[in-house]
Amino acid sequence: MYFSTFSTVKIFTRNFAFKIACCWSIVVIKLSKFILAIDYKVHGLENIPNKPFLIASNHQSVWETFFLPIIFKKSIFILKYDLDRIPIFRSYFKKLGFIYVDRNNGYKSMKNILVESKKRLQEGINSIIIFPEGTRLDPDQRAILNSGITALAKNLSLPILPIRHNSGNYWVNKKFIKNSGRINLKIFPIITFNKNRTEVIEKLNKIFYE
Repeated sequence: MYFSTFSTVKIFTRNFAFKIACCWSIVVIKLSKFILAIDYKVHGLENIPNKPFLIASNHQSVWETFFLPIIFKKSIFILKYDLDRIPIFRSYFKKLGFIYVDRNNGYKSMKNILVESKKRLQEGINSIIIFPEGTRLDPDQRAILNSGITALAKNLSLPILPIRHNSGNYWVNKKFIKNSGRINLKIFPIITFNKNRTEVIEKLNKIFYE
């Protein structure tokens, strides 16, 4: 049934594909609670704006890729280009309207992201999820944050909603054995882009790592 759902995704509408994605994510999160004993608590729901926005989240595991779309309906991800090479998911991601970033082709890739992001917003997407760290990190690791999110915020005139969580302590990256416990996810007040790219990145650094 799993592979059948992905193979027929081309005939689905985008709204129906979003419903499938949300249901699948809910199943994964519930199974992680009842089988793996990994629970969660969300703080700061009141900080979610009632207009389109960018989501800047730290990235420690696959858990947040399932969980964030449950909170943020009709959201899309900006993904690494390598994920487009996975046959099972390619059509699924395309139908949902996910956008790819090619780090080997910086300027052209960013231009494409801007064009596609504008299209998605016009099509009714509410939020765009970005992992400025660029890849999954262990809880004690840090990364140089990609400033591309500031270019998006500026050109799309969107606020940035920062999110921090500690999923990597429990849904341990690249390990079969997981740790039981409660993931804490905090949604911070929005950051309005004010033409100072350095200041925005500094704020995100403080949220992610301090």
